[in-house]
Amino acid sequence: MFIDAFEAMPIAADVNGDYLCMHGGISPDLHNRSDIDKINRFIEPPLQGFLCDLLWSDPLDDKDARKVRFGKNAQRECSVKFGLEPVKEILKRNNFISIIRAHQV
Repeated sequence: MFIDAFEAMPIAADVNGDYLCMHGGISPDLHNRSDIDKINRFIEPPLQGFLCDLLWSDPLDDKDARKVRFGKNAQRECSVKFGLEPVKEILKRNNFISIIRAHQV
């Protein structure tokens, strides 16, 4: 029952149109806020793809964040690591102030 409840919980939140909040981070498949509404949340999260990224993606280290858009996430063995440019693009395109991740500080 716990897994069924977890799989029914929202995957991300738009707080007052200012903040995009999620557990993990962004995805190469995230362009607009409305893309999140199209995800089938009632499934076991896969090890790759949009749903997995919202749960498990991580930012790149500072030295790579300005050079790389998206890269492999070897630490987690799933999802991606994301750089600064995709974050800026999502913020601008959706008029967000910030992206807030719950997974790590």
